[in-house]
Formats: sequence, structure tokens, C-alpha cells
Amino acid sequence: MRKGREFRVALCGYYGFGNLGDEMLAEALLAALENCGVPRSETVLLSASPEHSARTLRVRSAPRWSPSEVFRALCNSDTLLLGGGGLFQDVTSLRSPLYYWGVLRMALLAGARPWCAGQSVGPFLTRFGAWLACSALRQCLVRGVRDERSARILDDWGLHSVRTCDPVFSLVPPASSSRKGSDLLVNIRPWGKELPRRTAEEAVRFACSRSLSITGVALAREDVEVMERLRGEKVFPATRILLLEGENWRDECSALFSEAWGVISMRLHAAILALLFGCPLTVVAYDPKVESLAAEWKVPRWRFSGPLPEPRFPESASTPSEKRILFLEAFSRMCSVALG
Repeated sequence: MRKGREFRVALCGYYGFGNLGDEMLAEALLAALENCGVPRSETVLLSASPEHSARTLRVRSAPRWSPSEVFRALCNSDTLLLGGGGLFQDVTSLRSPLYYWGVLRMALLAGARPWCAGQSVGPFLTRFGAWLACSALRQCLVRGVRDERSARILDDWGLHSVRTCDPVFSLVPPASSSRKGSDLLVNIRPWGKELPRRTAEEAVRFACSRSLSITGVALAREDVEVMERLRGEKVFPATRILLLEGENWRDECSALFSEAWGVISMRLHAAILALLFGCPLTVVAYDPKVESLAAEWKVPRWRFSGPLPEPRFPESASTPSEKRILFLEAFSRMCSVALG
């Protein structure tokens, strides 16, 4: 570390909002940093719930909504790591690329060298959103992206990138015995007006055709809300709706996925959990990042018309354990460049 700086890395992403996918990204990147010789005592994480993040991830945390606290953390850190996920896209809102562009500009003012890993770039609905992303990513010492589509976007901007899998693949799931049960796991998230309902209807139609029971799998409280609403409307007769969180996902998933007949998933990281636990999978292709995952792993995808395809095991030439090794090797090289 440079003289007067307490941290080597300030880790910034969509952390502390109760979305399991993002919490697993934080967990994976902290573990990858430790693997590169950066202990958690030398990392500070920007979080919407700093006390919760500090307790569950065992890392110093700063409130992401306080400009003064964010700037103080960056002044005390050698680098800023924009860590994983769809930070630079404006489909949900322009607020996301604007926030991370702003944090990166603060890092430059504070003398914290920016870099990024595990990014999905785009899609963009506005030129301003794309400009914010290009402007921010151009300043990064090294750029890690998690799909080929993002790599092509950066290439079009004249920016070199390192292609890896999603960092969550580097997490080692607990050992579990696989025995196919009669339970179909279904993840439904809010998206638009009709897609959650149509996904529920098709999942129920498929489950009835195979005499399967349904368990709703939520990665965020908003998933619980939409599935509970659909259950109340008699559209989604799930026997239970289970919320996976940072504190319980390993214990819950060990039995949940190992005994499942298959998985139907909207969320990217619910699909990744199915792959990690070796479960047959069909994805709902609501977003390019989910399309990219389905194409890479050669699992069925449903594009909102016709019957929902039967979940299948991936036909990819790689395994999750091989992806883990390749990610950690690539991350180590990126870390060496960023930390100098």
C-alpha cells in the first residue's frame, strides 16, 4: 500500500440491497482478492447496508450513499474495484451508470486507481447511458467482463477487456448428494407487466404435465412479493416460496437443488446456482446476460412464446470447477496489473 493508505482495494457494486446474486458477487470477489494476497483487512466495501455487510462478509464497510464517506474510503485505498454485475446499463434506470461513473470520478480525484471485474456491459436505451459507461470504463487499468457480448461492446469502443465467467462460479458449493425428486424450482422476478405472470403460467403448465410440485425460489424480497401475489391470484400454486440470502444460501441450496427435478429461472444467479449444483435448467431469456449464459452452457431458453422447454443438464465442454480455476487465474493476472 502507498504511504498513508489503509486499504489496497475499495470494492464497489450493488451490495447491501438484499439481492443474493450481488451478495454472492461480493463474497466471490473478496475470496478472489484473498487468493491474490489481499486480506479482508486491506479491503473496504461500499454498501447500502454497511453494518450488515461488515457482519456477514467480515469486511470493513462504508455507506455508499454518503459522498463524504465514499470519498474518505477512496482516499484511504490504493484502488477502486468495480466488482461484477450489470452496473453499466440503463434498462432499469440511468441512475445505475450515473452512480458508478460518479464513484469512479471520485476515485480519480482521491488517487485510487480504478479497475473492474466480472462486468456485464449494457444493454443501453440511451446514448447518455452508453457514454457514461464508456467514459468510466475507459479509465480502468484493467477491464474484466463476464460474457462475449460485453467484450464486443468494449471492443467497439476501442477498449481491451479480459473475458472471464461470472465471479460467482469461483464459489465452491457445499457437497451434496444428487437424487432427482418431484419438485420443480421456479425463480420469478419482477420485470415488465406481463412476463412474471406468463412465466408462472408456463411453469405451472409444465409442472402439471409432469406431475411435479412447485417451489418458488427467491433471490430478493421483490421476488417473494411477485410470487406471493401470483400465488394469491391462483396463478402460481407453489407449495412454498423460499428466500435465499447471504447467510443461508449454502445450507438451503444443498438440499434444495440436489433434490430438485429441475429449475426454471429468470434471474441469472438462480441459473448459476443450478449449474453449480448440477441441476437441469431452463432459463427465461428476459435479458442479454441470461441469453449469454444459456448460449455458453447450452441450456434451453424460453423467449416468451410457445411451450416452456424441459430443463436439461448443460452441454458445455467446461464444468463449473474448471470455470472456477480459469476465473481465479485470470483474476490473479488482473489483480497484478491493478495493484502493481
